[in-house]
Amino acid sequence: MKVKKFFGFFIAIGLILLASSCSKEEGCHECHLSLPDGNGGEIMWEITNSSGGEDFCGSELEDAESASYVVTITDSLTSTDGSTVLPAGAYGPGSTDNTQYEIHCEDHGDHDHDH
Repeated sequence: MKVKKFFGFFIAIGLILLASSCSKEEGCHECHLSLPDGNGGEIMWEITNSSGGEDFCGSELEDAESASYVVTITDSLTSTDGSTVLPAGAYGPGSTDNTQYEIHCEDHGDHDHDH
């Protein structure tokens, strides 16, 4: 009987840990800055959150996906394909001079969230 309770306890803990890790992953996304390349594709630069990490979560994710968000780059960034260097500056839909740059934070390719 003790073995069944012991085993049941570990199964319950495992399910709780699985559920909590899945919910965290669903609420967080990596984000990137993008610019249409003129050929139907886009040039992308990976950006980091305010703590320097890759995942944007909660209100920080909501902010990054908003039409007023600005990402400030302090050091130049090289695009994910290595073709284009982005100089330091302010970029994004809420920026003064670089509104043509978009910020995408979802894993899909159609970017169906509002900007």
